[in-house]
Amino acid sequence: MRRLERVGLVAAAAAAAAGVLTIGACSKQITGSAQVNQTELAAWASEVTASSVAASSSRAAAAERATGSACDTFTTANTSSIHSFNDYIDASNSKGVNDPETNSKANDAVTTLRNNARTIDSKVTSEVPLTVATPLRSYRDDTNALADTLDRRAPTDTLNAAIDKFNATKNIAEDACKGH
Repeated sequence: MRRLERVGLVAAAAAAAAGVLTIGACSKQITGSAQVNQTELAAWASEVTASSVAASSSRAAAAERATGSACDTFTTANTSSIHSFNDYIDASNSKGVNDPETNSKANDAVTTLRNNARTIDSKVTSEVPLTVATPLRSYRDDTNALADTLDRRAPTDTLNAAIDKFNATKNIAEDACKGH
């Protein structure tokens, strides 16, 4: 066992000596002073600035495209949702809530509302700024809530409360999408 300890000690001493020689060989100093090549520095700084501006511009353009797409989808979906829901209201007012046509219109409206909410949700990506994404997500949620309320054929007062909330959220989303 002692023999192995001596061999290990000799190996460690040899490694330490090699390390000292290597460090000693690399520690030679060079005289003079460091100077910046001003031409290369200016070119590098210009390149970094241009790259940063291009990346920022690219992100802004992507955000604007995503926002425009989300707002266009919202506008189309909202029109479709309102049309389908109003078809149900018209049937309900003219034929009564228990009429088969009214029931069919209610089912169609529920399906349309849910599909439109899902479509809007798919367009609200991480590139859409929160000032637009948040109202669109609220609209999506209230669209689904209106669909759920209609699907369970809630009483008129409950349905009217869901409609009022839907309309208020729709107005906020429309304001958020102005200019996009």
